[in-house]
This record gives sequence, C-alpha cells and structure tokens, in this order.
Amino acid sequence: MNNDRASTAGLDRRDILSLLSDVAVEAEQREVAISLFLVGGAAMALAYSTSRATKDLDGIFEPKAVVYEIAAHIARIRPEFELAPDWLNDAAKGFFPGDDPEASTFFEAPGLSVRVASPRYLFVMKALSAREADEEDLRLLYPLCRFRTANEALDAVAAAYPGRLLKASTQYLVEAIAADAGQTG
Repeated sequence: MNNDRASTAGLDRRDILSLLSDVAVEAEQREVAISLFLVGGAAMALAYSTSRATKDLDGIFEPKAVVYEIAAHIARIRPEFELAPDWLNDAAKGFFPGDDPEASTFFEAPGLSVRVASPRYLFVMKALSAREADEEDLRLLYPLCRFRTANEALDAVAAAYPGRLLKASTQYLVEAIAADAGQTG
C-alpha cells in the first residue's frame, strides 16, 4: 500500500485484517489475551461492506492500557498506514447502547479475539447520530436489520437509547431510507 492511498482512502478490510494480525502477534508476545468489540467504520468494512474504509478502529477492549501500548507500537512500526497512535481507540464507548447479544466473532488468533457489532447495533448507533457521513452505512444496514417500516426502525433506536429524544434528522433520514426501500409507516 502506498502512502497516498493510506491518507486518502483510509483502512480497508485487508488493511484492518493485517493490523489485527499485528495486534495478535504483539499480544501473544506479551502473553496477554485481548478481547476487542468493534463498531463504526471498522465493523462495516470487516463484516458488511467490502468497499468501506475507515481512518481508525472504534471499539471497546480489554486490557485497555496494553491495547493502547500495542496500538501506539504498531503505528510506529507500520508507517505505510500513516496511523495516529490511537488508531485503535474506545472514543465511541459513550455512544454504545449496551451489550450486543447478536455480535459475531470475526477474527480469532492466539492473543486476540475480535467481535463485530451486529447490523441492528450499528444501525441504532448511526441512526442516533444521523450524520450525513453515516447515510450510506444506514442504507446498507437497514435491509440487514429486516425492519418492516420506518417506525419499527425508529422504535429500535428509541429502545436502544431510552430517555433520549431522537433528533429530527434521525427521523427524516430513517423515513427516507424506508421510503426508498418501498416501506411506509
């Protein structure tokens, strides 16, 4: 991979798998077992969209301090990826709607187990924020969630985040996606 691609396209599925392999090797050498749960663009690129790329890997992981040390080390030894020291981070954890019982194990190696968020889990996270950058992911995730109506999808978001008011942009975006899927209500 050349540096131009790394800076413009981000990390694709192949790149992420290569970096996860590096994490596994480092974990095994340090004799630690890392558990990683990925969301966001990394989960999309690994499990749901072969054309998706991301600049970092968002998730939760244990042991936290060791993972941050390993991530910083890999950023130094893999300059071709132009990684920030915190390319593997838990910055999104405040937006997690709890546990994901439908998460799937995507990658396992000695020292590392990686689970990716389910389509529904990703959908509710991305719908809550309703960022323009998430629309393509939401359109891809919507049919995977098997929602029958926009209201069903909006109810899933509301149930995942009880007590939070949904933004108007969330409602409009989900309704547009449902309408494009030929669904109403």
